[in-house]
Amino acid sequence: MIKTVVVKKFSERNREKMNDLLWSIDPGDKRPGTWWWWFWIFFMENKDNPSKPKQLMVLWSTKNEREIKCNNLSLKLDNEIRVGGKKSVFDGVVAAWYFDGEKMHEDFVLEQCNIELNKKPYSLVSNSKNKTCFYEKDCGFAVQVNKGKKEFAFNSSFGSEEATQPTLSKHSYLNGVFEHKVLRASRLNLDGYIKTGGVKEKVRGTSYFQKVVINTPAFPWYWGIFHFSDGSVLSYFNPHFGTAMLKDNLFKWLISEGNVSLKKGIYFFNKKTGQTHLFNIIQIKRKTRGALPSFKVSGKNEESKISFTVNCYSSATWKFEKKFLGLTRMRLKYNEYPATITSFNLQDSQGKIVSLKELGTGVGNAEHTWGLLI
Repeated sequence: MIKTVVVKKFSERNREKMNDLLWSIDPGDKRPGTWWWWFWIFFMENKDNPSKPKQLMVLWSTKNEREIKCNNLSLKLDNEIRVGGKKSVFDGVVAAWYFDGEKMHEDFVLEQCNIELNKKPYSLVSNSKNKTCFYEKDCGFAVQVNKGKKEFAFNSSFGSEEATQPTLSKHSYLNGVFEHKVLRASRLNLDGYIKTGGVKEKVRGTSYFQKVVINTPAFPWYWGIFHFSDGSVLSYFNPHFGTAMLKDNLFKWLISEGNVSLKKGIYFFNKKTGQTHLFNIIQIKRKTRGALPSFKVSGKNEESKISFTVNCYSSATWKFEKKFLGLTRMRLKYNEYPATITSFNLQDSQGKIVSLKELGTGVGNAEHTWGLLI
């Protein structure tokens, strides 16, 4: 049985509570296999090819494992969380990929490092060779990533819409044996620059942030987040179990169809009307177009129905592998796809329709994973 509790959105009055959750790592969450991550993804205008916006994903993470492999990086973590005063330090990883508008740079950053969380002033800093950090700035956030001669310096600020303010959601499984907690900001305004060899390029766009604490097995999932040019937001999530768990573990040829959902939902915020639409009866179908997929997503509730197409234009992959019971290896393949929305239809019981004509361009990222980590 799954129990979901959604905490109300964080307003300015209780932003301090949000900061306590964001800039801390609680040793009380530390069960075997627990995973913490601070995840940013930035969607940037691409004037040379507007149909393929630039994207940067950066992630700071740690996992309560002694040994685990990610792509070509073999990790041996000490699993110690050192808390002193307003500072917490722990062993972890910083990872990033970058789509420059033409080419995907996978493993753009992938390093084991110490991660330091600070309160007042609030910040997260890695001691990695490629310097990375993010911190509170003007009631928003600043993120910096340095890779060789390339420097990213981004500012993300909250809009005025209540629906895009930070939220905390909790999901418990098997009467609280497992938990999944997500603190997210679904849409922020982005500005800043990318510096290459001393030459600055100004950037504009939007961003998404989430801090996740999860102590469940890492089951396969579908996920997506999309921002429309009119200010609307669309997301979906569907973790599941079934044959998709065996793909790349026992049988490489298995497809991820015919699985049982652990949770499923579509969220759509319509900026024009100020309405939020939620759907918990949904269907996701993957179609492969050469090396890249597209996803047909549909859903309905008592009042309306929704359908849209996610068209992927690039990809990055994280391959996780670990020993299980000392006898075999478990694998999880985590695919991320920069993508756009190429069709959209929302129709309510009165026949009113919302389409891409009203929303404008929808840009974002889709995820599809298979395999299993316990």
